[in-house]
Amino acid sequence: MSKKIVGIYDLGITKEMMEKLCEMEEFGYSVELIEKTTGEDELSYQASMLSVEVNGPEKTPINPAVFEAVKEAEIVVTHFAPVGKKLMEAAPGLKVIATCRTGMENINMEEAERRGIQVINAPGRAATAVADFTVGAMLCQIRNIARTDEDIKHGGWAKKFPNSKDSYNMCDYRVGLIGFGDIGKKIAVRLKSFGTTVLAYDPFCPAEKIEESGCVPADLDTLLETSDIVSIHARLTEQTKNMFNAEMFAKMKSTAIFVNTARAGLVDEDALIKALQEKKIGGAVLDVFKEEPLSEGHPLRKMENVTLAAHLAGTSQGTFSASIEIILEDLKNYAKGQAMAHVMHG
Repeated sequence: MSKKIVGIYDLGITKEMMEKLCEMEEFGYSVELIEKTTGEDELSYQASMLSVEVNGPEKTPINPAVFEAVKEAEIVVTHFAPVGKKLMEAAPGLKVIATCRTGMENINMEEAERRGIQVINAPGRAATAVADFTVGAMLCQIRNIARTDEDIKHGGWAKKFPNSKDSYNMCDYRVGLIGFGDIGKKIAVRLKSFGTTVLAYDPFCPAEKIEESGCVPADLDTLLETSDIVSIHARLTEQTKNMFNAEMFAKMKSTAIFVNTARAGLVDEDALIKALQEKKIGGAVLDVFKEEPLSEGHPLRKMENVTLAAHLAGTSQGTFSASIEIILEDLKNYAKGQAMAHVMHG
């Protein structure tokens, strides 16, 4: 069987970006690039992204031509294209699945493990972009940057907004980070440059590591009760699904801002909406939602105390180009018979 790589591109990791895989030709591989979904537009792409994160790879559609393309593939490279059991069955010689993401929701990991297929990802690819966006969005919320922009464009010149009495300098805030991995650490660095006090809770990160970053290790209750801004940066698993619920919102300050640029599934969205409507918390910054795009009548669209974004935190050209570089380095090691650095299992 020939040595073949199939790259499945989309609107995020484009065909032009995937062409970087042609560097594998020096190791004797042929490279075929194929579109995840023919004629995909931005809205359908966003819907597909949400589908793989919520429904997994088996219930998310893919271009039928992909199954023919992978028949002789040894390596499949994907971004948001679902790699389910049917695709693996179509590729009997498949040895490696490489996803240009950190999350593995678009891959049937159990089936890959059963078949002895190695799965690699691109950890940290979006960490810088998400950290930049998160801190920028915090500033946007507390200093009313987006609100004044919208007001002026609609003929206004407002100087005060509903949260003006709670708008301070960044150095006056206590920000609590739930999760202190790559993204959490980068956010902390940015916040510390403002002179912000940063608390961090992460059961998998030793307290001394948090202290070494100039942050304050805290238990979850203390973080919730004392932080002016609470930002969640955990992985979405069965254990963390809806972890941020009504009980947790009830522990926050009535003026506190909740930030989620991670995964919608980490939060009980109904509990969040209720906390915002009842003024149990001061506001929210949200980049991810249970329903994307939000319906026209969605309650979050009508709230003055929220800053909303269309799932953009990790979206930058730097993120996409970094993804390919991370994956390609591992694939070159594989081709040389060396260990790959980012094997999730296998």
